[in-house]
Amino acid sequence: MSKKAVVIGAGQSGRGYVARYLYEKDYEITFVDEKKELVDLLEEDRAFSIHFYHMDRTPVYVNGFHAYTTYSEEARKAIGEADYVFTAVGEQNLGDVAKQLKEGMEGKQKRTVVITCENGINPGKVMREHMQKEQIGADYVVSQTAIFCSTVIIRGTRLDILSQNETYFPYDCDEFTDPFDFDGAVPIHNFEKFFKRKIYTYNCLAGLISYCGYIKGFEVYGEAAIDPDISELMDRLLEELNPCLEKYFEISKEEQAAFAQKALNKFKDQYILDYNIKNGRAPQRKLGPTERIMTPMRILIDHGKDPSIMQFVAAAALTYWQELQGKNNEPLLEKSPIETFCEINGLSADDPIAVKVEAYFQAIQKNRDQIRIMSLL
Repeated sequence: MSKKAVVIGAGQSGRGYVARYLYEKDYEITFVDEKKELVDLLEEDRAFSIHFYHMDRTPVYVNGFHAYTTYSEEARKAIGEADYVFTAVGEQNLGDVAKQLKEGMEGKQKRTVVITCENGINPGKVMREHMQKEQIGADYVVSQTAIFCSTVIIRGTRLDILSQNETYFPYDCDEFTDPFDFDGAVPIHNFEKFFKRKIYTYNCLAGLISYCGYIKGFEVYGEAAIDPDISELMDRLLEELNPCLEKYFEISKEEQAAFAQKALNKFKDQYILDYNIKNGRAPQRKLGPTERIMTPMRILIDHGKDPSIMQFVAAAALTYWQELQGKNNEPLLEKSPIETFCEINGLSADDPIAVKVEAYFQAIQKNRDQIRIMSLL
């Protein structure tokens, strides 16, 4: 008998990352999404294909699933029958997911495994706290995964996805202790430490590329990553940051170097089509005190290293936010960019970090038509 899985969030990660693993193991899949237009497409087509950047494997033709809108009776029933619920909605939306789960799990007899597929320091913990707040009495466990696989929508198609051929599904095994049947499933203890290392290496570099690529006028992520200016910036950052992360996470030089190099190889792969505006979205969250810009910056400072590169990235992220506010669901800035930055991070205006970020922000504005980053540092 097939296991039943509900995927809450039928966007790029839900369709292009989670669905592949589920389909390959013959799970019965139900997508739940708040966008009626997307649900209608999924219900009309009842199929889509996941293609691969390097054309190094046959596309996966995902079919036979169901799709329902959020809070519908059908969605509640699917959650009530599910063995697994995967979330792919963004960490900031997990509170709403908990409300959906409360409705669907009321009176449920069998255990539900909830697995978050979000970026963050510990989204599984966030999900668990929201579920506890909702006082969900049914039997459940919460786990989480970290996504290392790039996915984008194929323009000109209704539902098809373009994906990296990555078979690696690390998951938090401290609460969910069962063996997991996904290909590439790797049990990880102390997942928060694992996630932090990803955020402060992979996502740190991703933020640098997307925000610096944006201010330099690149649309495509990979093109920004191989730009000589940005490439040199990444190399200089890793020279300083890698030794700090070795100490911070108590890992070997070789281990961290290989981890960072894998990230660089991925980001510079020209076959992997991705976009700077997509990767830069939600700058408010990404500029936060525990996220990919501020924590690496503070780690550098704590180890006596120069934080200028990450301070420049913060200024580039503020430029992105200022120019795209009100678009793509980015919130409007109610105060100046630097005031907002200080408020997010609990900094005074005369804090050395704030002063430096403000200086770089102004330098970007003055040179907005032609940015040469290394000359501004």
